[in-house]
Amino acid sequence: MKALRYIIAICTITSLMAIMGCDSGGEEAQPNPAVQQVALLVNEGKPWVAQSETSVLKDGFDVSDQFEGFNVTFSEGTFKTENAISSAWPAEGNWQLSGQDINTILRGDGVAMKTRIIGNTLTLTFTAGGPSGGRINSVEGEYQFELISQ
Repeated sequence: MKALRYIIAICTITSLMAIMGCDSGGEEAQPNPAVQQVALLVNEGKPWVAQSETSVLKDGFDVSDQFEGFNVTFSEGTFKTENAISSAWPAEGNWQLSGQDINTILRGDGVAMKTRIIGNTLTLTFTAGGPSGGRINSVEGEYQFELISQ
């Protein structure tokens, strides 16, 4: 009788240890894609820089000379630029991921920007409206910025 109790106790303890050692479902938690996208854009606090002669296109034409020395630095929810045309890129502002598409960011001024990040290159495509007044046609259009991580 004592031997039977001993065997039952060992079996119970072994079963409990086996159950406690099992993970729940065998799957690791998947990282949140939106969190990953924000981390890529924030780029560890480093700026994204226009470096080549064809880094900035407007309506398919090279306008890189108008953005010489351009860079943008994203932090969570805000951005700062240097050497930008203010009607296309404000000096600073707010941004957030689009709720429907993590590859689209919405700037605080209402501009939706498509993003593509491959390696250390960020491509931003967006349409900017012009200021009210005489220079509307000179800044209005679809822009594509190809930026390199600094």
